[in-house]
Amino acid sequence: MSNISKTGIIRALVVGSIMLATNLQPVLAAEQPLTLQEIVNTAIKSNPAVVETEKRWEEKFNRIPAATAQPNLKVGFMKDDIPTSSLNPGDGMMTEFTISQEFMNPSKLKLMGKMAENEANMSKTSWDEKQVAVYVQAKQAYYDYLYSKQALAIGKESQQLMGQLAKLAQVNYSTGMVPLQDTLKAQTEFSQMTIDLLNMASMEAVAKAKINNLMGRSTNTAFEVKEEFTAPPPDFDLAGLIKTATESKSSVVGMQYQADMAQNGIDLAKKQKLPDFEVSLGYKKNKEPMIDVMTMSGMDPKIMVEDRKPAWSIEVMAMFPIWQGKNKAEIKAAEAGYEASQAALQNMKNMAELDVQMALTEAQTSWRQIELYESTIVPQAEQHYQAAVVGYTHGKADFMTVLDGVNTLRNAKLGLYKAKVDYEKAAANLENAVGKPLFTSGTQP
Repeated sequence: MSNISKTGIIRALVVGSIMLATNLQPVLAAEQPLTLQEIVNTAIKSNPAVVETEKRWEEKFNRIPAATAQPNLKVGFMKDDIPTSSLNPGDGMMTEFTISQEFMNPSKLKLMGKMAENEANMSKTSWDEKQVAVYVQAKQAYYDYLYSKQALAIGKESQQLMGQLAKLAQVNYSTGMVPLQDTLKAQTEFSQMTIDLLNMASMEAVAKAKINNLMGRSTNTAFEVKEEFTAPPPDFDLAGLIKTATESKSSVVGMQYQADMAQNGIDLAKKQKLPDFEVSLGYKKNKEPMIDVMTMSGMDPKIMVEDRKPAWSIEVMAMFPIWQGKNKAEIKAAEAGYEASQAALQNMKNMAELDVQMALTEAQTSWRQIELYESTIVPQAEQHYQAAVVGYTHGKADFMTVLDGVNTLRNAKLGLYKAKVDYEKAAANLENAVGKPLFTSGTQP
């Protein structure tokens, strides 16, 4: 067999392997990979920030009974008439026991209870909002990790192609078809790709650590994930999404509770005109004898000494707010607070509507990019690359054309995957704007 025939066979084998490599899809093997839903569920249940806001809500909720309780009972003990010559309280001639109870007006207590309940409900919406935020962050971290893995896989695939091209360049150089410069350029590009792969591996490690952090685990916990793209096409009812966001989004509901609390504050300030009461019961015992002088006609006065009998007392007091200037100032302050909370509520609704509009636009843009990559960019990049390889094999194209084809194909594949990831992240942003999950089942915030 002639040298030319041998060279042709080698070249054909190299070209065939390159063509096969362009159609290989990276295999992401993992042992018991985590699903997206498992990651989201764990994050919602175990993330420390979620647990913190839950406990804040429990704290506020458990304070509601304290807000509606009457003041504590007061019990008193007093020793009176202690001789100045003694430091012993037991020498006091009179002993008094008292029990007193303040009674706040029931209408005031009722309003104070409502305000405490409003505050607890505000804390509950903060917990709900934090759950949705962690839910969205977990989804976005998951897709960042998928992208970093795919970028690494595509990078390895491109390096494999470059290695095959380096061999082809070596074959063509040995036959005198191309200069030595092509072989050196291929080897340089291969080494540069190694550096790029190191950067991609670092990006993958950071993305994995972020998922672990959101799940409340050590950042170096080993795991693998299952690739999932769950968001449907962006054919959403904008009016329906805006209605949901402006009526039931946690931040909007929390602001509504704040407005309700401010209204109860006005009512409470008006109720301050009503009196409060205090009832006291006392029991007195006096050791000093009672001396009584009895006089009868024709007889000397008679001194009678008797022990004093214990006595009890009752006292009822009413506390009237006579300083009306103070009460009027409190009412005006409460009314101003209510108006401020109403303005804040309307602003929150406006922002919720804007967030939905922006998130939906972002999702629709990402979806159009996916369609463009799938229908045009990737197929054209594959054709360009294959034509460049065939042309280079037959000496009809230079090495830079082939190198451009490799980079174009790599960027097209990576661009398509990034567009898919960006769409899923945009869909997660839309869920955050609406205030609840839209595309994932299982544990819900």
